Amino acid sequence: MFKRLASLNPPVYMGAPNLMGFEDWIRGMEKLFDALQCPAEWRVGFVGFYLNDEADIWWAMVRYR
Repeated sequence: MFKRLASLNPPVYMGAPNLMGFEDWIRGMEKLFDALQCPAEWRVGFVGFYLNDEADIWWAMVRYR
């Protein structure tokens, strides 16, 4: 499933403070997951690969809380 997702070149979120940009990124990822019929329980793990810079640092701090 991850290879199928990666082949669609999902957008990367860098952690910019622009709320609209984040919401657009979320909607785009949800569309891809829906199109691929990706199970809900896999989605959170997959999006971690598409977070960079500040977003990736934040994810590293909160994912195991």
